[in-house]
Parts: sequence; structure tokens; C-alpha cells
Amino acid sequence: MDVAAAIITNEQLECLLQKKDLGYPWFPGKWCFFGGGIENGEEPLDTIRRELIEEGIPVKNIRFLWQNFYEDRTTINSRNGLQYIFHAEFTGRISDIRLNEGGGFAFFARSELKYVPIVEHDLKVIERFYDSLRNQS
Repeated sequence: MDVAAAIITNEQLECLLQKKDLGYPWFPGKWCFFGGGIENGEEPLDTIRRELIEEGIPVKNIRFLWQNFYEDRTTINSRNGLQYIFHAEFTGRISDIRLNEGGGFAFFARSELKYVPIVEHDLKVIERFYDSLRNQS
């Protein structure tokens, strides 16, 4: 399954992540990007826009960064596909967000990420994103 995911940052370049609830079959209790599966006939940009609207996350300047292959495994299931990564700037208040699924959400500074249980392939993407910012300076 191909997916679209967003690195959403605020003015302090903190990253907005959502926490999977404990009943979710993939990575229960872990933190990950907002995003979702790309539906038939849908472009990745349309997917990420739809997902962010569904969660009430106000953003601007959505831009495609890159795509990478991902693979997830549990003891009974596996899935894989392309992960289309976007960056978006958060424009609202945290109270604007209407979480329709999951166990919570929060902004994290880069220095906090090593203490947060993040889905491994999402953590690699976040690190690549922050490294790219440093290389632009």
C-alpha cells in the first residue's frame, strides 16, 4: 500500500506527530506522521490534503520532499509500498486539531525525538528532514 505522510512543523521547527492507540494493529503506542493510504485514482498530494483536512490540521506551503520504500511487519501481518513524504507549515492553534483516530498528538523539538518511541521508518525520515535543513544553512 502506498501512503502519503506529512512532516508538519510549527514556527519553532518542532514536528507534529500522532500517537497510535494501543488497539491499532500497526505500531500500537508509537508516534508517527499524520497521513494515510493513497486511494485508487488519487494523487499523493491529494491524499495528504484530504488526511490533514479530516484531522482539522491547518497548514500552508505543502511541498513534496521525496519518496521512499517502507516495509512494516508484525508477527502475523506485513505491508509495504512507497511512502510519499511532504512538508507542511502548521498555521493554526493546537486546539484546532480534531483527532479522528489515534491516542493523541504533540509537537516535538528535534532534541526530544530520541526519547520518544517513534515508528522506525518515520524517525529516519525526520532525521533526514532535519539534516536537509542544516545543509541548507
